[in-house]
Amino acid sequence: MFYIGQGERTVPIGPTEERHCPRCDEATAFQPQLKYKFGQFDLLFGFVYGKRYQLACSQCNHGWVLDTKETERGLDKVPIPFHLRYGSLVLVAIAALGASVYFVRHAG
Repeated sequence: MFYIGQGERTVPIGPTEERHCPRCDEATAFQPQLKYKFGQFDLLFGFVYGKRYQLACSQCNHGWVLDTKETERGLDKVPIPFHLRYGSLVLVAIAALGASVYFVRHAG
């Protein structure tokens, strides 16, 4: 049985900052976050789309979108699991390896 699915995750990427929220109209804690959408095939092979970094209010979730390149420069590593970041490449590599083994065994 194969599973195909999609999802969305929001991951905190740093300490909170105190800022004025225009929606709450008060000073609240803002959390820097990575929000991304992903697709999965068989729970092992995935791909990420719709990735964005944001600074969100802890009360109303309103905030600002952060620059991706600048934010990733400040991180040690991007907090997206390996199977979602490179899963589609691993799937293509496995399929290419399987095809090459098949053609070597069945060649002339």
